[in-house]
Amino acid sequence: MTLRGTPTETAAQARAWVAACPSSGVLWVDDGAPVGAGTFHVVAPGGVRKLLGQAFDVVVLSLHRDVHPNVIAQCQGFIWEGGVLMLRLPPEGELPARLQERLVVHPFDASAVGTRFWRRVLDGLRASPAVIPPNPLPESTPHPVGGTAGQARVVDVLSDAMTAGRPALFTLTADRGRGKSSALGLAVHRALTHRPNLRVAVVAPSAEAATEVMRFAPEITRCMSAEEALPADGDVDVLVVDEAAQLPVGVLRALARRHASACVVFSTTVAGYEGTGRGFLLRFMEWCQAQPHAQEPLQLSEPIRWGENDPLESLVSDLLLMRARPAEVGETIPSTSALVAATLDRDALARDEAMLQQFFGLLVHAHYRTTPSDLQRALDAPNLELHAVLWERSVVAACLVAREGAFPEELCHAMAHGATRVKGHALADTLVSHCATPAAGTLRMIRSVRIAVHPSFRRHGVASMLVDHVHRAHPEAELFGTLFGATPELLRFRRSLGYRLVRLGVSTGDRSGEPTAVMVRPVTARAEEMVERWQRALAWGLPEQLALLRASPLTEPDDALVAELTTGTPLVEPPTRAELLEVLERYCDGIQPVEPVAFAVRWLMESHPDAVTTLTEAQRALLTSRVQLRRSWEETGKNALGQGASAAMRAMRPAIRALLDAVKR
Repeated sequence: MTLRGTPTETAAQARAWVAACPSSGVLWVDDGAPVGAGTFHVVAPGGVRKLLGQAFDVVVLSLHRDVHPNVIAQCQGFIWEGGVLMLRLPPEGELPARLQERLVVHPFDASAVGTRFWRRVLDGLRASPAVIPPNPLPESTPHPVGGTAGQARVVDVLSDAMTAGRPALFTLTADRGRGKSSALGLAVHRALTHRPNLRVAVVAPSAEAATEVMRFAPEITRCMSAEEALPADGDVDVLVVDEAAQLPVGVLRALARRHASACVVFSTTVAGYEGTGRGFLLRFMEWCQAQPHAQEPLQLSEPIRWGENDPLESLVSDLLLMRARPAEVGETIPSTSALVAATLDRDALARDEAMLQQFFGLLVHAHYRTTPSDLQRALDAPNLELHAVLWERSVVAACLVAREGAFPEELCHAMAHGATRVKGHALADTLVSHCATPAAGTLRMIRSVRIAVHPSFRRHGVASMLVDHVHRAHPEAELFGTLFGATPELLRFRRSLGYRLVRLGVSTGDRSGEPTAVMVRPVTARAEEMVERWQRALAWGLPEQLALLRASPLTEPDDALVAELTTGTPLVEPPTRAELLEVLERYCDGIQPVEPVAFAVRWLMESHPDAVTTLTEAQRALLTSRVQLRRSWEETGKNALGQGASAAMRAMRPAIRALLDAVKR
């Protein structure tokens, strides 16, 4: 159902339509101060994710201020069959107030931001049979709790495993609305009926996310965050991790390792809009199947809140390309002479549904990070370009790139000292801030945001062909670069194209579970000089960085990755005293993380023990714990300051500055 008008007008209409519904059955989603929401469950778009796993009769979603594709997808998944997704829209011909503002990136203004995605939404709503006239809603009726045959099978399998008393590792995946959370709860309830002393714990991103599991298993008394569950090795018989795709892959692996003697169930929706949905499929499930106690993956496909081929689910999936798949191609791979690399016109692409499906389908298929919000950015963000390799009318390789950098010097200086951040310029930001090089921001850069090749065309040089095309399409660029979750394969691929590793992230990515690699290909002499300096600094600090990564169970890199990182890092002369002091000065004057310079801090502490004694007790404890003993930030903060990780991170730079000043005296 759609309502048109001002925020006040559509709020009044919405309240009238839901008057017959109990307030507990209505979710009211509004960006900004909610207008006339009454006693309903009110949440801002950013808070919707915390409610995943719950269900409502009506979701009232305001699109007056902005359009959040991920939130639209999430809201559809809450709704019982017979319920309504009510979209509050601005008057005909008007745009949501912040639609273009949110996608503004330097140096563009709002007028440069496209409206292709918004037009797609409006066109889809006009054409869909799922959109009903705004008639008064009937009174809500109780929803049956009966499930499907597939759900019953999952309950049987899981409850038997939970009561068996043996280690087991399960994954359970489903699109939203298939009853996976209730199946988990029913399985736990049945297991506890047979074994009342069974120690059960539920892990979820938030207490709200565990509501549905605990509704069907009220006997559960332990609901924990992942951080709370990690140290709890051996004190649970059953560990259920619901909405697992919202947690980093590295955390999921750590939970499985820590509870290897228990029956562990990882359950999630994998529709691509809930954090690491694709990461769960592409990275974590493959890892799970290699573990000693892995069981056959479980899956639920039949909807339980609504019927098969539900028109609302189909409408939202179509609008957001949630079912997009790579093009169907034959078995015979053509010669490269039949392939054409091209820069795509976004206006034309927005009108060509088949090609758009193929382009975005490749990104969804290949990348754990791709979500519906990426569709909006790909169509409308002013600094993005779309490139592809075409075979006849089929997209067989896709690349999304961003134009970055070319900042004025004063902006670079502000970025380097933490006075400002520039969104949409991830490569420029990390080179300026994390590599402590303000001048890097003045370079004209092209960043590869995503690249994907059709499975049938991989290992035929198609990816290299596409990257070469991107290079040729940007003769003005001084530096090409990319950031990605580091894997041996990706590192080797980029090196084969002339890219060099200049930075390794200090922690694993939220979604990939792997440390972030920054690789660049310099074009001009000015860029080359900077790259050589970054490579030297990386070579000096990499052994210490890897040691810090290994020290944490959440970030420990595997042997193959370590080998590729160290093999590809050039041999350099050890740093001189002057170079070490320069590294520390840049760190103290900027916002660079401490991990890349930990090698210099360790040298400073070991070569100047007298200066260390001039520090406060807390400062000494801080440096000793994190740098010398390689403790986690959380443990460092607790032991040195009696506070958390954030406090320890904030205190680190002043402590190193105090030590550096003491050495100079």
